[in-house]
Amino acid sequence: MPYRAAFLDIIPRREVPTASTIELPRLHDRHTHVSLYAALEGCPDISALSKEEALRALKALPGDRLTIALGWHSARVSFTSQELSSLPPVLIASLSLHGALLSASAKEWLRDSEPELVGRHKDREWCERNVAKLLSLYVRAAGFTAQKLDAFMRRLEMLGVGAAEDLLVAGEDALSLIQASPWSGRIRCWADPAVFEGFSPQAREQVAGLKIFTDGALAQRTAALDEPYPDGSRGLLLHADKDLAGLLAGLARLGKPAAIHAIGRRAVEQALTVIERLYEDGISFPAVRLEHVQFIEEPQARRAKALGAVLCMQPNFSADSRDYADRLSARLRAANNPFRMLIDRAGFCPGNDLIFGSDGMPHGARSALQWGLFPDHESQRLTLEELAAGYGMAEGVCRLRIDEGAGRVERLQP
Repeated sequence: MPYRAAFLDIIPRREVPTASTIELPRLHDRHTHVSLYAALEGCPDISALSKEEALRALKALPGDRLTIALGWHSARVSFTSQELSSLPPVLIASLSLHGALLSASAKEWLRDSEPELVGRHKDREWCERNVAKLLSLYVRAAGFTAQKLDAFMRRLEMLGVGAAEDLLVAGEDALSLIQASPWSGRIRCWADPAVFEGFSPQAREQVAGLKIFTDGALAQRTAALDEPYPDGSRGLLLHADKDLAGLLAGLARLGKPAAIHAIGRRAVEQALTVIERLYEDGISFPAVRLEHVQFIEEPQARRAKALGAVLCMQPNFSADSRDYADRLSARLRAANNPFRMLIDRAGFCPGNDLIFGSDGMPHGARSALQWGLFPDHESQRLTLEELAAGYGMAEGVCRLRIDEGAGRVERLQP
């Protein structure tokens, strides 16, 4: 098996893997949302259901409280106003979590506490500009507890993940809960700037860095691509260049690293241009991470390299080339996650200035290796060594079976 010799170079020798079975340390997921996903533990998920099955499941939800449901995929399922009116109080979060549907009774439930959400939840631009607030609402509505955190982190362990970074900790209470938990040494927390402003001095010291958004998400057709979506929409740049420069300059004064969400080529271009100008003016950060950069081009990659930026990407997002074929042209499907260009030509080094996370879509070593080793496009392919280095290794052991002939990765029980 081609992986065997390479794997023994990077994995401590516990036992020699047989044929197609490998054993590796658990991964360090460099980009997920611990407080959010822990709060959502146990919420109903309709992502694998047909529309009829989803409606039956949603109609069976309690009528005396607001429920958060997950997994609405706009490319597969749509609900009419009449169908939404027939449901109990439920907020149905999109697959990307960047948008939501509200049943009629959920609107009544939220009308006093979240009037703007009730009035504007169908406005994609409003949702993207307020995505941090939307995610915080999910956490408040679902509830974040020590028990949920423990269950979530134990589930990550079962999936082959031993450490994680929360890129948008839900608030100071959530940060305190994480810091007081047995998992504190395995979770690194970042914060939205507006949330960070309300933190105590002690809490601010515990925050690893600050996260901002420059564009939206593919699921909502709001990622700022360089061509229109099939429905004619253009995606969104959430800031004018001048406003983004002012925002980043203000953050730089706080002395924290910056993590900048930029999916589409236009968003990557804007982020790089603004950072270059700030550096020319003597304004810099302890570190800059560019998150996702799924459609970065080679000249942009070389500029990012020259700036010393770290690219934090998701091998599992290579699946977007298949899952979002309804909204990505053949050119863009092939351009998504250009790992070979980044490593072979632009000189990025996995584990150094190219690191990997999952964004929770989905979590786990199986999906990381499945889409890293066996993507739809050769330009997306990673070696096992590159995957292991890019994620980094955490405590514990994960066992997987790699079937090269079938192009399939299976997770094995410990």
